[in-house]
Amino acid sequence: MLPKVANHIFLHTSRAVAAVQNQTGHTLRNVLQLQTSAPGPPTTWTGAGSSSWGSNGAGPGGAKFNAGSRFYNGYTGAGRAVTQANASTSHDGNAEQNDESDEIVAKRVDPRTPKRSITRRHSLSFGTLSEYERERSESLGVLHTVQQHVRTKHTFAPSSTEEARDELVSESSRPPLTRRNSTSVQSTSDSVDDFLPPPVASASIPTDPATPQSVTDPALDNDNGKVSEMYESLRQAARSGDGARVVREVHVLRTTHKNPVVAEFNMALAALYETRRPGEPLTLLLETYNDMVQRSLPPNARTYISLILALTERDHEVQKSISGLDGRIKRRKLIGRPEVASYEADEKRIEKMKAENNFGSAMAMFEAALIIGARNKFPLVVYSNLLRSCAFQANIDAAIHVFAQLESRTDFLPPPQVFLNLLSVYANANDLPGAKEVFQEFREASKAGRVKGLDYSAPEAAVAGSVSRGQLLVWNKMIEAYFRGGQPAGALRLLETMMDSNADPAKPSLEVPAPSSSTFTSIIAGFCYSGDVPTALSWFDRLLRQGEAARHPHESSLVPPRPDQLAWILMLDFLAQDGMIADLNRLYDILLECAPRDGLEVRRPDHILVLEANARYLQSDTISKSEVVKSLQFIATHTIRESSDDVHPRDLSNLVTVAFEHFVRHGMMNEGLDLAESVMKHELQYAEALKLPTRDLQRFGCNMVSSILPAILKRAKKNRPAFGEVLRIVRLANTANALPNKELAVHYLHAYMSTCNQGDMSQYGMGLRDHEILLSCSLVVLPADTDMDQIVPIKNSAYKGLIPLLTALSKQNFQLSKVKATLITNLSEALYVGYSQEQLNEFFDSVPSGYRTALEKPSESHSVPPNPSPTMQMYPPIKDVVIDGMLSRYVDDWFPTHPTVTLQEAYRRLQEGIASGKYVHPSTLGRLINGSGRVGDLEKVHSCYDIAQIVLHSIENKQWQSQAWFQIEDQMIIACAHAGDMEVAFQHRDRITSNGGVPSADAYGSLVECVKDTTDDTSNAMALFSEAQMLGCTPNVYLYNTIISKLAKARKADFALELFQQMKAMPGVRPSSITYGAVIAACARVGDAQSAEQLFLEMSSQPNFRPRIPPYNMMMQLYTHTKPDRERVLHYYDQLLLAGVKPSAHTYKLLIDAYGTIEPVDVDAMERVFKLLRNNSGVSLQGSHWAALINAYGCVNKDLDKAISTFDSIPSPDAVAYESLINVFVTNKQMARAPSYMEKLKSSGVHMTAYIANLLIKGYAAIGDIEEARRIFESLLDPPSGVAASGNHVPHEGSHQPMSSPPSPSYREPSTWEAMFRAELGNGYRDRAIALLARLQERQFPVAVYNRIRGIMIDDPVSP
Repeated sequence: MLPKVANHIFLHTSRAVAAVQNQTGHTLRNVLQLQTSAPGPPTTWTGAGSSSWGSNGAGPGGAKFNAGSRFYNGYTGAGRAVTQANASTSHDGNAEQNDESDEIVAKRVDPRTPKRSITRRHSLSFGTLSEYERERSESLGVLHTVQQHVRTKHTFAPSSTEEARDELVSESSRPPLTRRNSTSVQSTSDSVDDFLPPPVASASIPTDPATPQSVTDPALDNDNGKVSEMYESLRQAARSGDGARVVREVHVLRTTHKNPVVAEFNMALAALYETRRPGEPLTLLLETYNDMVQRSLPPNARTYISLILALTERDHEVQKSISGLDGRIKRRKLIGRPEVASYEADEKRIEKMKAENNFGSAMAMFEAALIIGARNKFPLVVYSNLLRSCAFQANIDAAIHVFAQLESRTDFLPPPQVFLNLLSVYANANDLPGAKEVFQEFREASKAGRVKGLDYSAPEAAVAGSVSRGQLLVWNKMIEAYFRGGQPAGALRLLETMMDSNADPAKPSLEVPAPSSSTFTSIIAGFCYSGDVPTALSWFDRLLRQGEAARHPHESSLVPPRPDQLAWILMLDFLAQDGMIADLNRLYDILLECAPRDGLEVRRPDHILVLEANARYLQSDTISKSEVVKSLQFIATHTIRESSDDVHPRDLSNLVTVAFEHFVRHGMMNEGLDLAESVMKHELQYAEALKLPTRDLQRFGCNMVSSILPAILKRAKKNRPAFGEVLRIVRLANTANALPNKELAVHYLHAYMSTCNQGDMSQYGMGLRDHEILLSCSLVVLPADTDMDQIVPIKNSAYKGLIPLLTALSKQNFQLSKVKATLITNLSEALYVGYSQEQLNEFFDSVPSGYRTALEKPSESHSVPPNPSPTMQMYPPIKDVVIDGMLSRYVDDWFPTHPTVTLQEAYRRLQEGIASGKYVHPSTLGRLINGSGRVGDLEKVHSCYDIAQIVLHSIENKQWQSQAWFQIEDQMIIACAHAGDMEVAFQHRDRITSNGGVPSADAYGSLVECVKDTTDDTSNAMALFSEAQMLGCTPNVYLYNTIISKLAKARKADFALELFQQMKAMPGVRPSSITYGAVIAACARVGDAQSAEQLFLEMSSQPNFRPRIPPYNMMMQLYTHTKPDRERVLHYYDQLLLAGVKPSAHTYKLLIDAYGTIEPVDVDAMERVFKLLRNNSGVSLQGSHWAALINAYGCVNKDLDKAISTFDSIPSPDAVAYESLINVFVTNKQMARAPSYMEKLKSSGVHMTAYIANLLIKGYAAIGDIEEARRIFESLLDPPSGVAASGNHVPHEGSHQPMSSPPSPSYREPSTWEAMFRAELGNGYRDRAIALLARLQERQFPVAVYNRIRGIMIDDPVSP
C-alpha cells in the first residue's frame, strides 16, 4: 500500500485525469497552438528534447532541461541554462559570455523542409529505400559535391560562382513517406553511383562500435600497415591534447609535406576534432577536408566518421547557442527593455548559425559513407549523434533512415539513449501517434532483451540501476510527448501507471520505473507549457508539503519528493511570465528558506528574474497602491542579499532605474535612495572581488543615476527636497562619476543657499568633494547663459550668483585653497566674466585674504606695448575676415602626403594668406592642428587654434559654425594628446561633452594611446573607452587598435579578445594587421599559444594583410620566453624572411635568447647571430643585445669570467647591460664584485634604474646583508602619487627619447617594493614587511599591485 502522502498526491492525479477527460478540449490548451499535421522545422516546443537531467537526452535537452538563457521557449526551443541547475553561480555568470564568444560564420543556407502530414507507421523497421534517401539522391547538396570530389574542388568552402552556390541550396519535392516491415536496408541510389569514385579498400575498424570512443586510433588506412612520419607526428600531437601543436602539424601537412596520403589526412581530421575546443567553428577542419578533396584523395569510412562527429557536435553547440540567444531576446522583451542594437546583433548571429546547416552536411556524409560500404564500420556514437541532430530539426524522415541503419546492425544493441533521441524526434515534430509507437517499440524491445543494459532475465541487482535510470528517461520523455500532443490525460495516466506498478515496495516492477522528482517536474512543465500555470502551481505546492527532497532528480521513489532544482526554475519562470507576482514572491521566500535544507541553489538568474518581474509588475495600471507598496518593499529588501554577490552591476542598476520612479511616486524616496546607494556599494565590491578596474563598471551606476534623476527632479518641482536629501543625491551621483546636470545643479545651489542663510551647516558633514561639486554647479548654472526659471521653476530661488555663494562659503570657514587648481581657474574666469571690477573689489574686500589670493587675477600692465616682432601676425578685425577656398586648397597640399610640400610649408602658406587678409576653412585649420600636434609642435597648435577662433566668429551660419567648433575642439584633443599635453587635451574633451557633443573615435583613440606615465595606464584607458561607448561614440579601427594594444600590454587577454570579437562583428570595421598584431600579443603574453597560432594564421590569410614586424617578433617572443620552443622561434623567423620583412633589433635579441637560453643551449649559433647583427649596418647594436649575451654566458652557462669579459668589451655599456651583469652576480652569488661595477656606473654617467636596484636588493638579501638592501631601497625616491616612475626604461628601438640625465633621481617601481618586501620576509623581518605594506598603501598604487605584494605573505617561508 502506498504511504498516506503518496495516496494524497495520487488522488490528486486521478482527479486531474478525470478532469482532463471531461474537458471540452479548450481548457487545457497547447500553449503555443502547434499544428499536429506536420512536423515542419522546430517550433517553440521543438528541438532535441529530453526529460533528462543535464545532457542525457538528445542534445541540450527539452526546454526544461535546455542549455540556454533565462526563459524557456518550449521544451526544446530557446530555453535557459538549466543543464547547470546544480552548477555553481560562476557557471551562470559565464553563460552569457560563452554564448557571446560562439562566433560562427555562415557557409550555406539551410534547406527548408515543406510541411506535410505524416503517414501513420506500423513498425520501426523499414524497406529498401526511404523518402529521405530519394530526396538526398535527387538534390544537389553537399552529398553531390562529395560524390564528385574528383571534379569539384570545394565541399564546404564558398563556391567561386553563384551557380555552385545555388547547387548547395537546391531542393526537390519529397514523395510521401512509406513504411515497410523488413528490417533490411539496401542502398539503391543508382542515380548517384555514377558520380562516385571507385570504392576504396580500407581496413575495418577493430573497435567496439557500441562504445563512444576516440577516432584517432582505428586501424590504419594504408594497405601495408606502416606508419609514415607525418602520420605519427599528427597522432602524437592529437594524443598530447595540445591544439596549437595539432594546428602546426596540419599546416605542415597542407603546405610543405609532399605526396600526402588518405591516412595522413584522416589522422589530421581526427586530431582536429579531438583537440577542438567547444564553440570553435569547423573552419580549419573543413578546409583540411577540402584540401584532401582537391588532391583527389578519396574519402573512406574513417574520413566520414571524423566529419560526422565534428558536424553533429557543432550542430549541438549551434543549437545550444541559438537557444541561449533566443532566450535572451525573449527575456529582454519580457522585462520591457528591447535594447534594439543588441536584439539586432543577436538576430544576425542566429541567422548566421542557422545558415551553417551542419545537420544537412552530416547526413550527406552519412549517405556517402553508406554508398562506399561503410555501414558496419560506424561506432554507436555516430548513430546517437545523428539522431540527436534529427531531434533538433524534428526531421522524422532522416531519423527513420538513421535508425534503420542502426537496427540492421547485428554486432551491438542500442542503449536507451538511442530510443530517447528517437522519441525526441517525434515529440519535437508534434507527432504523438509516432511517439506512442516508438515508446511501445521500446517497451517491447526491452522485454525481448534488444536494448543494451535492460536484460530482465539477469539478476535483479545487476539491472536495477540501468532500469531505474535508462527507462525513467524514456518514460519521462513520453510524458512530455503527451503534453506536447495536447493530451495531458495520457501523461497523467502514464504517471498513474508508474505509481501503480510500484505500489508494493516488496515487488517493484522492472518493466515500469517508479517516478522520480524529474517525473513530477515533467508533469509541472507540461501544465506550464499548456498554459495551465495555476494547475502546475497546485502540483508544486502539494510537493512542497512533502518531507524529503530527492538526492538526485532521477532517483526513483515510492514517496513523492519535494520539488527539485529544475521544478523551482520552471515554476518561478512561469509565475513571472504570467504576472502572478504574489505567488512568485511567496515561492521565492520559501526557496530562500528551504534551499540549504533541500540542497538547492538560489541562482543568480532566479534572483534577477524575480526582481525584474516585480519591477515590470509596477508598470501595470490595474494594480492597487497596496500591491505596489508590497512589490516595492520586496524589491528594497531582496535586491541586495548574499545570493546577489555575483550579480552583475548592470542588472541591479537597470532594476533600480525601472523601479525608482515608483519609489518616488509613492513617497518612498528614502527607501529608493537606500537601494540605489546599496547598488553602488555592490558595484564597487563586485569590481574589487573580481580585481576589475572600478571605473570600468561604474558606467552602469552612472547610467542608473542619470536615469533616476529626472524622477527625483520631477517630484522636486512639486515638493522641494530638503538640503539633506539633495546632498544625498549629489553624493550618489559623485560615487557613480555622473556629472551633475543643470537641473540638479539648480536644486543643489538653491538648497545650500537657503539652508546656509538659516545658520550653521556643520551638521551635514560636508567634505571637500561636496564643496567642489557645489562650486562646479555654480559654473554649470551661470546667469550669463542660463535662465533658471526655464530649467526648473523655483520661485524666489535662494541662489543669486557666484559672489553670494563664495561669500556664504567664506562665512562657513571653508578654505578655498584646498580646491583643485583647475576649478579655481574656472571660478576666477567666471568671476571676471560675470562681474565688474567694482563688484569684484567689493567682494574681495569682504572675504578672507585667501579668497583674493586664489581668485584675483594680476592687473594688466598699462605700459606701452612692445613693438611686434617680425614673426607676430597682426590679425585684421573680425569683420574683415574672408574665408578663401583656393587658399584652403593651397594650404591643404601637404595632407595627407606630398613629395615637396611639408607641414611647415603649409603653415608658412597660411601665414602668407593671413597677411593678405585671407583665411582658410576650419577643416583646413583642423588638419594643421592635428599634424602639428603629432610632431610635437605645440606652439603651432595653439597658433592655429587662435586663428580658428577668428574664423569661427566670422561664420554667420550657426549650424556650420557649431559643426566647425566641434571639429576644431576634436582636433585639439588629438593634437594635444600626441604632443603629450594630456591636461589640455582633457580640457578640450570636456568642452565638447559639456556642450552636448561627443568626441570622435580618433579623439578617444588618441587619448587612449597617449595615456601613459601613470600607475595604472590600462584602467585609465579602459575608462576612456567605456566613456566613449557610454556617450554613443562608434569605435573605429584606430580606437579598437589602441585599446586592444593597451590591454595586450597589461596581459588582459580575455578583455582584448572580447573587444576583438566585438570589432569583427561590427559592420564597416575590419581588423587590420595592427589589430591582429595587438591581439596576438595579448595571447602571447599570457601563454595562450593555440589562440596566438590560430590568430596568426587568420591574419596571414586576410586579403588586406600587410606583413609587419611586430606579429612575427611577438610569436618568436612567445616561444622564446613564455613557452620555450626553439624550433617554433626559427619557424617564425623563416616566415618573417619569406614575407620580405627585415629583422629588427628585437628580432636579433630574440634569436640570441633562443640559442642562448633554450635547452640545449647552442653557444656557437648564438655567437653567429651576434656576429651577423654586428655586420648588419641597417640594425643598430643595442645594450639589450649585449645583455642577452651576458645572460647566456653568466646565468645559463654559469661562465662568470666570460660574462664579465663580454661586459668589459662593450664600448659604452648602458643601464640594461649593467642590469644583466648584476643579475649574473646575483645568480652566481658573487655580490662582492658588484660594488666596483656600481662605481663604474656612477662615474660613466649611466642612470641608476629601479631594476638594477631590485637585483642589488635581492642579491644582498640572499647573502644576509639586509642593511645594504635597505640602504639601496631607501636611496630611491617615490614619484608623485599616481604618476609612473620615470627614467627606468631604455628607449625602444627607433625612439629618440633620451634616458634621464645622470644627476636625476632614481624612482622606485612596484617591483622595487616587491623585492624589498621579499627581502624583509626572507630574512625574518615580518614586522618590517608589514610596515612596507602600509607605506605602499599610502602611495595609492592600483589595488591589483597591492594585493599581489600582500599575497606574498601567504607563502611561508619566502625566499629572498
